Amino acid sequence: MVYCHKCGKKNDDDAEYCYKCGNYIAKSSSFEENIEKFAEEFGKKAEQFGKYMEKKAKDFSESIEKTHSEPKRCSKCDVDLSYDAKFCWKCGNEV
Repeated sequence: MVYCHKCGKKNDDDAEYCYKCGNYIAKSSSFEENIEKFAEEFGKKAEQFGKYMEKKAKDFSESIEKTHSEPKRCSKCDVDLSYDAKFCWKCGNEV
């Protein structure tokens, strides 16, 4: 069996392309070369994931700050509302 270096699926020894992802399966790669390729791809994906999570954390932090820093008020009767209110407790207006 030969493993696809892109998706990791087992393929038959005579396969030239992965049956799952279509990636070309290089026959001449040594075990060490494959490990190096996997490590490089993993590093790139980890970096992308880290950037994605950093952005999500920043967006979440900003939304929490906005939610808790600005008091919510009813547009109809101008009373203070809790940050998670969907309706005014005094007049029933949808917030």
